[in-house]
Formats: sequence, structure tokens, C-alpha cells
Amino acid sequence: MAFAWCEGVEESADVLFHFSITYRRPVFTVPLYSQYQFFLYETIIANREKGQTYDQIAEWLNKKGYLSVRGKKFKGNHVHSIVKKKRTKDEKLERQYPEVWSDFSLEVVDKTLVNMFEL
Repeated sequence: MAFAWCEGVEESADVLFHFSITYRRPVFTVPLYSQYQFFLYETIIANREKGQTYDQIAEWLNKKGYLSVRGKKFKGNHVHSIVKKKRTKDEKLERQYPEVWSDFSLEVVDKTLVNMFEL
């Protein structure tokens, strides 16, 4: 219940305020990287900065005895996929979404008029 002013007289009235807000946020259901996945990503990036190709990095990881998260030997496309997926995930988490506000309306129902017809 709220009060509305009608010609200088304060009367009891129902006031309804209609609006909607659309608020978007980054997806929180994206699974976090394990320590091993993050280690692989950092290792790959470090080797890329040294000028190695994805195939060379895969060969190096296999020689060192590292396996993929699923327990397989590395190939160049697997190494590339690790980097690509991490960058895509980071972009999604850092993306900014603008708030969207709809039009709004205010409706005042004068109870004195409603109550007068109930008598």
C-alpha cells in the first residue's frame, strides 16, 4: 500500500510500478581448469614463445612422458586445441554485457472510487 496525492489531499491508493531489467553475465557453469591442464597450457605457451611449432611441442611433451588429460599421447592438433580452448574460455569470462532497462509504467488505483461502488 502506498499513498498518492490527488489535488492536494493524501488518500490511500494502490500503486503498481511495472518494469523489467535484463542483466547478462558471463557463464559461471564453465568448469575450471585443473592444475595439470593449466600446467600444460603454460608449458605450451612458453614453448611457443621460444618459436616451436605445435607439432614440435607435442613431440617434446611425449618425450617428457606427459599425457593428455584423457591419458593419450599428444599430437600437434591436440596442443593447438588446448591453447585455443583456454583463450576462448578466458574471452567468455572477461566479456562485458550492458544492462538493458525496459520502459516502465506507473499505475495508481484510487481506492475511494472502488470502495464507493461496494456500498
